[in-house]
Amino acid sequence: MTELLGKGSKNTTIGQISVEFNYNILYIMDKIINIFDRKELYRMEYTPSGKSTRTSLIPKPQRRKVIYDNMHLMEGMTFTTTHSFPQMFPYNGNTDFELVSYIERKDHSGKNEALHFFLDDFRFRNPMWCNLEYTIFNVSHFDYIFCPDFSLWRNLPTEFCNMQNTYRTRFVGLYCQLRGMNVIPTYSFGGLQSFSYCLEGLPSNSVIAVCGLSNRKDLQAYNIWCYGLRRLEEEKHPTLILVYGPEIDIPDIHTPVKFLKDFISKRFKYG
Repeated sequence: MTELLGKGSKNTTIGQISVEFNYNILYIMDKIINIFDRKELYRMEYTPSGKSTRTSLIPKPQRRKVIYDNMHLMEGMTFTTTHSFPQMFPYNGNTDFELVSYIERKDHSGKNEALHFFLDDFRFRNPMWCNLEYTIFNVSHFDYIFCPDFSLWRNLPTEFCNMQNTYRTRFVGLYCQLRGMNVIPTYSFGGLQSFSYCLEGLPSNSVIAVCGLSNRKDLQAYNIWCYGLRRLEEEKHPTLILVYGPEIDIPDIHTPVKFLKDFISKRFKYG
């Protein structure tokens, strides 16, 4: 009987040590999480050259399959019910920053600077979608980042391309948000038929950015652009609309609007 009690006592002690050890691990992990913010923890997952240590752990045969269209980066994302677009979080932080275009990123420190993609798609499409992990890691030192402005087109024979670009814009934006970055959601639209999906996945009650460079092409472009901002106001109730482009009258808009100087205004004093 004494021997059995002794064994029982020994097992209980081992169990207590095991429990205490587990609690110590959780305590240390909690301290690490509290020391570093989410963006710092994200950067720790990558090598100095921008290679993901997490992705490298996926066996090569499986890796080839899951990295297609960035399916391996969906962890933590939620999706809308209608078209399954990633649902972004609202942003209501600072908007008094300097703008830096993606093609000028290497010449800037990123301090109080916002990286934007109001450019022709060919300048950023492949790095921002086909090599997303590497690209975002290498621009994550910027204090702020706009969602990439993948274009939506008017008068296409199909809406597939525009829907795909809407999905990609939301995906990249949410991916960055989940890694602790300050992300300004961007809003794009094509023809009238695009309004059945182009607002989907945008957050409500948030700062929203929109490009205003093409609204002077013709009267139809201007009318659709103004209509698009009215739809944004009605459906998403933005707290502030950031317009990248020269100042222009926007009728029937009650949301505060802030115009951001585009590259033409900066270089040629236009607008």
